[in-house]
Amino acid sequence: MKQLGLIVAMAIAMLAVCPAVGKPKNLDPRIKDVRKVFVKGTNEAAERAREELTKNGCLSLAGSAESADAVMEVNADAVSQGGLLGNAGARNWIVSSTLTLKSGDLIWSKSTRMMDAPFKGGGGVAGKLLVNYLSKDTGCK
Repeated sequence: MKQLGLIVAMAIAMLAVCPAVGKPKNLDPRIKDVRKVFVKGTNEAAERAREELTKNGCLSLAGSAESADAVMEVNADAVSQGGLLGNAGARNWIVSSTLTLKSGDLIWSKSTRMMDAPFKGGGGVAGKLLVNYLSKDTGCK
């Protein structure tokens, strides 16, 4: 029992010494100034990202790249999982996004994978997730 207490104490001490655990590394500090985002992309994930930005309390959807603080480009690729049996023709989505300032500086990028679920497209879910990641990294959530 004493050993367990020692292990817990060491783990707490390590967390205190290493505050970066669980935090994104190397975030560009300019990301904290981004509030208006224009979403570039013509896919399910980009459409869902636009929808999420209209609901977001901190970030907002810009109508043009010129009126935005940054442009979020969303790219999506899907691979069919095939057949009527097994995955019933579901798709595996790989969705990536970049955030670029008006200066042309790339300040953020993220990607995620998602499979279609019954009555939910994986691309749309991935688009929502990317907006959630961006919100968190800008300090909104």
